[in-house]
Amino acid sequence: MQEPAFLPYDQLYILEDLLITICGTGLAGLRVAAELREAGYDGPMRAIDREGVPPYDRPPLSKNLFGDYRRPLSADGLGHIAELCDEIVTGSVDSLDGSDVIVDGIRYASDTTVLALGADPRETYPGALHLRTREDAERLRAVTGPVTIIGGGWIGCELASSFAAAGRPVTLVEIAEHILPAIGPAHTAIESALNSMGVDIVSTIPQDPGTIIEATGAVPHTLGLDLRTDGWGRTSYPGVYAVGDCATIGIGPSGGHWNTALHQAARVAHAIMTNPADDPLPLVPDVFSTIAGLEILVIGHPVGTPVTIDDGSRILWVTEDRLTGGVTVDRPADAVALRRNIGSRITLEAAADPRPLKKILREL
Repeated sequence: MQEPAFLPYDQLYILEDLLITICGTGLAGLRVAAELREAGYDGPMRAIDREGVPPYDRPPLSKNLFGDYRRPLSADGLGHIAELCDEIVTGSVDSLDGSDVIVDGIRYASDTTVLALGADPRETYPGALHLRTREDAERLRAVTGPVTIIGGGWIGCELASSFAAAGRPVTLVEIAEHILPAIGPAHTAIESALNSMGVDIVSTIPQDPGTIIEATGAVPHTLGLDLRTDGWGRTSYPGVYAVGDCATIGIGPSGGHWNTALHQAARVAHAIMTNPADDPLPLVPDVFSTIAGLEILVIGHPVGTPVTIDDGSRILWVTEDRLTGGVTVDRPADAVALRRNIGSRITLEAAADPRPLKKILREL
């Protein structure tokens, strides 16, 4: 695949009350709108919303399926889309024509367009249920009897935890060597906690699976476009930006996680307002989850030598005596220290010390 040819800086739009259209009102789309207003943009802005509900927080859909899962993003001070945008159109984006947006067959003129379309669940098992939207969550809440969840990644494990906590018989199917491959040896603590809740973790679908829920990943919703971007979210299409799950960011992590979407949105808004010529610093991957009552943080890059303490609750990756990444399981103080100290000096011997990470780093 050829690398996208990004538009030369002197050919990009100069922002002066141009009409901005934001396609998608999840976290990334909402925060682009909020960041633009906070940066002083007071021109016309339109949002395209395919669900027809105010922006809401998606992680609770799987982590808290049978609790308060309907929390709007505005409740966390992240913005009210109706106050930020002059127009909200409910519908599905069909395509782009230049920077104009085609929604359910209707053209909407747009000078600058931000694609924050998210991703759709991967569908490989006919008849299986999936989770992406609030409507999907309501469908899952209505399920009775045993459930079989296919996929032992983040969403699959979070759903297994939610169903088990609600007293449902749960089978979790993962064909890899173990669940949550991204966290390495730290998976053992999560497996143990899920087992203690009654979750049966297997490698094949049982003969009597009950309701099947597929959680095998997501497919970026790209409209068939090449949504590779530079570090500011600029695509190779004039006046078009991409952010969040639908985008493949040239510098740093792409899509899929809350903090990444939050920071990418700020960069896209900054690029629209200032058209920067220099690349930004790469974002540090940052993933957090709650599974079976355990708080899990994955931050940085899993490169170099992994060092795991004896109980498996912390893994640190070390490259040339530098901390490049890590995983913590129910170690909140270590999670804070890890976030603040990626790139700091640490030896392999120090990384193996089970004491609090903050104290270890202070002594080096």
